[in-house]
Amino acid sequence: MNFSIKIPGSCGELVQGMINDVPFLVTCPIDMYAKASMSSYFSYLPYKAKLARTKTLDYLKVKSFNKFCLMTQLLAGKGMASSSADIAAICQLTALSCGKKLTEDEIAKISTSIEPTDGVFCKGIVRFNHLNGDILEHFGLAPKLKILMFDCGGKIDTLSFNRRRGLKKLYQQNEKTIIEALDLLRLGFKEKNTSYIGRAAAMSAYANQKILYKRQLEDIMIISENYDAVGVNVAHSGTVIGVLFNQDTDAELVEECRQKILSDCFNLNYLNLVNMISGGIFIEKVNN
Repeated sequence: MNFSIKIPGSCGELVQGMINDVPFLVTCPIDMYAKASMSSYFSYLPYKAKLARTKTLDYLKVKSFNKFCLMTQLLAGKGMASSSADIAAICQLTALSCGKKLTEDEIAKISTSIEPTDGVFCKGIVRFNHLNGDILEHFGLAPKLKILMFDCGGKIDTLSFNRRRGLKKLYQQNEKTIIEALDLLRLGFKEKNTSYIGRAAAMSAYANQKILYKRQLEDIMIISENYDAVGVNVAHSGTVIGVLFNQDTDAELVEECRQKILSDCFNLNYLNLVNMISGGIFIEKVNN
């Protein structure tokens, strides 16, 4: 029996920051994926995925000569959790190919030993320590939101960003705002109120301007309010900006918003209209 593993990518994060010196992000998984499969013909993995395979075999204390292939819909260096999804998919596929199965916690520890990691492989929506892999809080299932995704351009290296001098101090300066955003987010999930979730995301996005400035963000926030968006979120260590809409928002209104943003905001690329989904590890059995 062969397997393939799908892990969702992300449109940045709903909230990211540091509270009591504990860094975290709140996941924002979307219906775009990295997919790792067993292969009879060839094995090609990028460096981080290859490292994930090696570390998983070392952790399980086994050897394997299975061949894997990896395909992705996710762009690298944008804040779409591309490496996190690749690594998590390869970790679980490696384990399954050896007759084992890893828990979310085990994948988290292996992944964060390679690089700062997004918790998109965790079920539902979670608050996740992206540096040590601790799952800090479960919020439940994803809200019913669709997201217009835009890209500010350029690429951000996750390792370099998180090693940036003075980053901790900047997070500490934002702590009060992030606590407020997190409380509002909790209330949004508890009451199933997407307006609260959108406002929490916007608070975190705006606070992050002093850490990674996006010059189009404020214009996008102003425009999106006129088109019934519930909020705006960002990749806090990437280049993506998302405009959040309720699933039942009229498609023409969403399209008008997209066109207005592209006409009024320079040096901005449109990526996709996606759905927020619950994160997780999606295992498919493939008969030989």
